[in-house]
Amino acid sequence: MTLVGVHAGLSVDHLVTEPVGARFSCPGGPALFAALGARLVAGTHVRVSCPLPEDDHRFARIFDGFGIDRIHCHQVPTVPRLWILNSARGRRIVTQDTTAGTELETPDQRPEPQDRPPAPTAGFEDGLDGLVASSPTERPAANPDTRVGLDPHQVLVADQGLEYLRRVVSATTVLLPSRVQLALLDVDPRRAARSLAAGLGLPVVARLDAEGSYVVADDGIWSVRDRAVTVVETTGAGDACAAAVVAALSAGADPVEAAMFGTSVARFALAGWGHEALAAATPLARPLPDITTRKEN
Repeated sequence: MTLVGVHAGLSVDHLVTEPVGARFSCPGGPALFAALGARLVAGTHVRVSCPLPEDDHRFARIFDGFGIDRIHCHQVPTVPRLWILNSARGRRIVTQDTTAGTELETPDQRPEPQDRPPAPTAGFEDGLDGLVASSPTERPAANPDTRVGLDPHQVLVADQGLEYLRRVVSATTVLLPSRVQLALLDVDPRRAARSLAAGLGLPVVARLDAEGSYVVADDGIWSVRDRAVTVVETTGAGDACAAAVVAALSAGADPVEAAMFGTSVARFALAGWGHEALAAATPLARPLPDITTRKEN
């Protein structure tokens, strides 16, 4: 049994995807998607540290239904409510609150879509084989032998670049940037991933949405593709993929095999709205058979 911890936030999402349609008041947030993604690597037990809203008991029921340990969660009155808007022109996450007093977003507004959860309570790190750290502002607390999968903080990547990343990584970190985060560093996301691996001396598993993953590791550079993927809605796929990568690495997989697990779990997430397809999937003992890899050097 592999024990993976998830430290992240929750949200209630209004999902709008042009031209497919919309779903409202969906349970969401990195902690939910990552917990469900990690449990899809067979043999993984998940422990989560996140805020649990007193006004919405669906999150606790989901965690309990899948045997996800939530003893290190803390009660809050509510969690952020977000509009997640997808179209051919791009993706936008906007808080439902209109605190600026105007209906139109102004150039100086850059809302932070996820409230950062407080530091985990004592004992959260005990016994963890892997840790999923979502948007950390400082180096995650972890035992020296814990594999840390780091999903960078998008705003801090934009503002501070490599300086921010050097501050939050450690020797056991695998960097799990998204396409959007990589695009903040270079117009070519694959070149950005190679630069990060070289600059930080760490493996990088870049999450490239429906294009799969791009792995930069000690044994070379690899593309991991899923040509059978069907995209219904993208919310949560990146978080679920990242957590599956961490779960597989913690169980002894190499970065390429771990990326194959992550790409497999991303297929599940992309096949439905919000967390629904992830919740319906069964754990994988191995990556899906039609995930392909190609070494690039």
